[in-house]
Amino acid sequence: MARCSTIVRIALLVGVWLSTTGTVAFCSFNSDPAGGVGGPDGPGTGDTFRATLLLRNAAGVVTDNFVFGESIRFDLLLENRTAREVRVQFPDAQTQDFFVFDNGTSQIRWQWSEGRAFAQVATELVFEPDSSKTFSVTWNGVLRDGTNLPPGLYEAKGLMVYEGYENTPRAPHEYASVLVPFTVR
Repeated sequence: MARCSTIVRIALLVGVWLSTTGTVAFCSFNSDPAGGVGGPDGPGTGDTFRATLLLRNAAGVVTDNFVFGESIRFDLLLENRTAREVRVQFPDAQTQDFFVFDNGTSQIRWQWSEGRAFAQVATELVFEPDSSKTFSVTWNGVLRDGTNLPPGLYEAKGLMVYEGYENTPRAPHEYASVLVPFTVR
């Protein structure tokens, strides 16, 4: 009974948060509690998870080329590559993050979680065997100073949060996609 009550509270908090931030998000994820890095298929993959990031334009088309001022939708797909259920626990309600970097640098232009408050309640995601989940957010392209991301070359990354990701967000990890290059023109 207490678990059901907690789940209902979390669902209500997420609903209120989504309605007040104006962010489009839907959650589903895969993750390995062992926190392995890399894997046989290169960065973004591991023995347990494979992370893939797709960028979509305002029409929902996968692309790496955006018009100045156009919204960008980030779709992070996490695949549980194992034949077992995987449970991932988080200290609060934040389960993922997204970044935009200047091309080839560690300069962060935008971070989805920046300035957001997350419910201070432990969260668990359950990934069924050989399944995948997707988490998506839409960014309007506006930077913290109120200007739009200017024309240029950039890299995006999506990840399921793991200990220490904030210190090296560009580093390869099986919970994280590879860096995805894109252009704003």
